[in-house]
Amino acid sequence: MITPGRRTSSRLLAPTVWTAVALAVGAALWAPSDTDPELSPFLLTVSDFAALDRGGPIETTMALLGVVSLVLLKVARGRRVPVRGLPSALLTIWGLGLVVAASVPTDPLTTQLSGSAYVHRYASIAAFAALPAAGLLLARRLAAEPHAGRTVRWLRVLSSVALTGAALMAHSAGPGGRELIGLFERLLLGSEVTMLGVFGRYVQDCGPIAAQPCAAERTRVSI
Repeated sequence: MITPGRRTSSRLLAPTVWTAVALAVGAALWAPSDTDPELSPFLLTVSDFAALDRGGPIETTMALLGVVSLVLLKVARGRRVPVRGLPSALLTIWGLGLVVAASVPTDPLTTQLSGSAYVHRYASIAAFAALPAAGLLLARRLAAEPHAGRTVRWLRVLSSVALTGAALMAHSAGPGGRELIGLFERLLLGSEVTMLGVFGRYVQDCGPIAAQPCAAERTRVSI
């Protein structure tokens, strides 16, 4: 039996995820102007701005997005969305990586990194690499679902965009001399958080935890 409280939670799942996504995008785009209008968001990374405004909106929304991602994963597993195994591990790395990166400070605009800055850097790298990989795996698993076609297409497109952004960012951080590194990072982040919202909507559409995972849809199609 589905209780009213559980039904309400089901309706709020996707809006909660998309709210976290909107806050994260807003922080990445507009927080730099509050930190220092002279600094370009296209030339500096989100972490650079977060280091100049400790405890500000960037770190807060990063931690919120990580927590929401972990909650979404728990709900997806409860609704038997096919996330178990490697996709689940990758989504966990994404969520925990964001929380760690938001909690452990980096160094502001310097090439001499402290120990905490290295933790921040590698937690961020792990998170940003894990989500597009999870997106591609989920797209492959959901391809057999009769009503997941649009979700599969979006997951593939957004994962590809994220991987392109990651490659451009890696080149900029190395031989590119950090040219437009902020722009490439925002391309990466924008595609990743949108991917999270798309997946959140799919999980909500799979129905309440008490029901079989999208089984009603499969039964209707077979009948």
